[in-house]
Amino acid sequence: MQHQEIAYSTMRKILTISSFILIIIPIVIISLVTTYNFKQYALSKIEKNASSLLDHRKDVITLFLKKQEDLLVTLTGMYPLDYLGRQEHLEKLFVAVNKTNEIVDLHVIDSSGAQLAYVGPYARSIKGKNYHGQPWFEDVLINGKHISDVFTGYREVPHFVVAVTDPLKSYVLRATINSAIFNALLLNAQIGPRGDAYILNHQGEFQTPSLLGVNILTTEEKNLIEYHEGVTTQTIGPSHYTSRWIKDGQWLLVITSNVEDSLAFFYDIRNTNIIIILVASIIVLLVGFGVSCYLVRRLEKADQVKYEIDLQMVQVEKMATVGRLAAGIAHEINNPLQLITSQAGWIQELLAEENPEQVKHLEEYQKAVAKIKYHVNRAATVTHRLLGFSRKMTAEKECVNVHDLIEEALSFIENDARLNNIQIKTEFAEDMPTTLTDGPQLQQVFFNLINNALDAIEEGGRIDIRTRTDKDTIYMEFTDSGTGIKPEIMKKIFDPFFTTKDPGKGTGLGMSICYDIMRKLGGKIEVRNEEKGGATFTLTLPIQCH
Repeated sequence: MQHQEIAYSTMRKILTISSFILIIIPIVIISLVTTYNFKQYALSKIEKNASSLLDHRKDVITLFLKKQEDLLVTLTGMYPLDYLGRQEHLEKLFVAVNKTNEIVDLHVIDSSGAQLAYVGPYARSIKGKNYHGQPWFEDVLINGKHISDVFTGYREVPHFVVAVTDPLKSYVLRATINSAIFNALLLNAQIGPRGDAYILNHQGEFQTPSLLGVNILTTEEKNLIEYHEGVTTQTIGPSHYTSRWIKDGQWLLVITSNVEDSLAFFYDIRNTNIIIILVASIIVLLVGFGVSCYLVRRLEKADQVKYEIDLQMVQVEKMATVGRLAAGIAHEINNPLQLITSQAGWIQELLAEENPEQVKHLEEYQKAVAKIKYHVNRAATVTHRLLGFSRKMTAEKECVNVHDLIEEALSFIENDARLNNIQIKTEFAEDMPTTLTDGPQLQQVFFNLINNALDAIEEGGRIDIRTRTDKDTIYMEFTDSGTGIKPEIMKKIFDPFFTTKDPGKGTGLGMSICYDIMRKLGGKIEVRNEEKGGATFTLTLPIQCH
């Protein structure tokens, strides 16, 4: 039994673990693949958004610079040097074109580098200044235009200038651009709280301030200023760097985004996914354990039923063997009994012919012969019962008297009743009619009921057997003086394999067989508890012959 319990426990564990693995492992694999793909998609989307934002900012900056350059080109195309070179004209023009305050000041410089007119806040600092020989001045005269890097110069504040020359290159019109307005073009380019956006030149110098206040590039960041075509994305540390060259390859526009900030939505989904998997795992484990327990219980019950059926078959085979032995023994005993009976009769006849006066103890001999014949008849009755028991598997119907069947069943157990001081009282109805039925099977029902009654009562108890009849039905009642039957037991008393006896003392088939036999014979069996204790089984059987 302990070995079986270990086997069932092992089977339960294997089924639980197997169901858990077969269900959870595919879910985990699918979840991991899905999470990985979603992360890659999120990273790709981050790069795509950064590239799109970078292109948009590039267009805005290019448009802003183009706007300043076109303004100066328009002015040089409209006004000659003798007009713009006069201070009062330049001041009026400055007020007219600088409605948005994008220009800090305007310079008019002749072809020799001498400043002719200036409008702006630094008039004292640059009065009379000559720009001959300055690289930017030479570049304007050669190329017709120039946009400088951001520099401090003598003003000691970061700024950059846009300069153009007239078609005849007789003078240069230079404008200093408002750095605050230009820097504001990148304020909307920040991606997340730890994102940044700035412009670098080829030397790695900041042309616009870092949104995070960074002043110096790291060694890895300096590698960004290598010239490249189009948009490139690199990962340095925890950040993505998206960059492209603008202003004809003079400036590098850089937008950075922190990966952790950008993947916050992904991490929320991942954490939710993990929670779902954990909850699903617990549910699957509990369901798997429940199903495993259910299956193992069913298997255990099936094994128990099989075990009980095997015991029943062994018992049936044993009883069949006993029946065959009983029949053989009865035949073997009948032969010497017949010889003894014939010899005793012959002796009795011889004694009758003898002279009483000549035979001493004649009366004692006659008594001895009578005792021999009496006990031979008793032995013959026992062998007759054994032969009857061995023939009880027949299914032939005959007209029988139920009283005779009850008396014969009682004869098998009267010795056990006497040893346990149990009284068996019968109260038979007079003029009981015979009925067409299967006598051996009906007698089997009687035997089972009486035997169960013996088990249900204690020593000194009592069994009452009563019969009655009406015009078409026979009623037989078997009442014991036991403690009665509990309600929960009474509901299952006719179920196969249900027994209240200790293991090995009952198969649980007796009452089920009784119920089945009575049903097949056209009758029925019912049970009830008596008010004063004990239980009564009532059999009803239709009268089918008279």
